[in-house]
Order: sequence, then C-alpha cells, then structure tokens
Amino acid sequence: MNQKAEKFDLLVADLNKGGNSWFTKEEMTDDLHTVVYHGRLDVHEHSLPVFIVVDDSAFSYARIAITTTSIDEKVIPAVLKELNTLNQDYKVSKYYVSNEDNNIYMDVSVPGLTEQFDPTVVVNLLLEVVQPHLDAVHKGILKVAGLAK
Repeated sequence: MNQKAEKFDLLVADLNKGGNSWFTKEEMTDDLHTVVYHGRLDVHEHSLPVFIVVDDSAFSYARIAITTTSIDEKVIPAVLKELNTLNQDYKVSKYYVSNEDNNIYMDVSVPGLTEQFDPTVVVNLLLEVVQPHLDAVHKGILKVAGLAK
C-alpha cells in the first residue's frame, strides 16, 4: 500500500469512531499502488457518490458523480456548454461527461508528494469548498441535463 493511503487510513479511522462509516476502501493492483476510498456527499436531496483516489504519483483527486443516471445524447451539447462555463468560473474543479457511461462527473485534483500529503486537506476541500459549490449549481446542472424541473 502507498504511504498516502496509510495517512488517509488514519483519518478514516478517526472519522469512523462512534460507528460512522464515512469511507470504504478499495485497493487496486497497479504500478502506482492506487487506493480508492468510496463515500457520499449530500447535496440537497441527493447523495452523490464520491471517490477519493490516492496513489504514488504527485496527485490525488476526488471524483464526484454529479449524475448517477446516464444523460440523453440529445442534451449533451447543452450540458457541455454549461459544464464549460462552470470550468471557466471555478478553477478548483473540472466537470465532464464520461464517454463510458454518459454521466456527469466533477474531478478535484490535489497535488502533493507523499511527504506533504495531508488527507484532512482533501476532506476539508470536499466539505468546505465542493459541497457549498454543488449546493449552488447542482440543480442547474440537473435541469440542463433534463433530470430535474
């Protein structure tokens, strides 16, 4: 296992005290010793899947599934226009429509070598920056995607 994951495990153990289960862990079998932590982020009435990926590279990232239902091919051009606007306005994240499943995702990259990696930065970024941002824009994205009124 990579050293970043060992640091993240300590934070998860602390967060999970008292019976809460904030993250589950999945170890991959690749050259970068990737570990994926699965969690959820509540935005309005939605519980969005979150994947925190840590490995031996100089980057870690959080991926948030903005939609869990594939969007219709017909609305993709309008969705991409909306996502491009968000990508220009909010520098901490990048939105995209996956070519694999036509879902909308947001990635937040966190640079940091193993020695400087602080898992609390990732979690605080999710709670203090990403969640308030999604509270403001999530409904609009779903509306453009044809998934909300």
